[in-house]
Amino acid sequence: MAQEEGQPIFSEVTCQEIAQWASAYLDEHVEDERKRHIALHLAICAGCETYVKQIATVRDVVGILPKAIEQPSDSQRLRQAFVARARRLPASR
Repeated sequence: MAQEEGQPIFSEVTCQEIAQWASAYLDEHVEDERKRHIALHLAICAGCETYVKQIATVRDVVGILPKAIEQPSDSQRLRQAFVARARRLPASR
């Protein structure tokens, strides 16, 4: 019997709930009972298993990307330029 999207595979959890809990499940931020229900669902639902694996892959790849280097804002660069210029100017008496 084919499963209709969003219908529970068994009465404890639906595919929609898997989608809602995927990140928390992967990050181990779900209680044991829910984790057990999710694991059982993933064991018998190839679509949800694939979805959760894709989420895990994206999370892992994003985790290894180099972090963005923050560039000074325009106002910070101007401030630095004024300070540098002021240091080069002779002091007035």
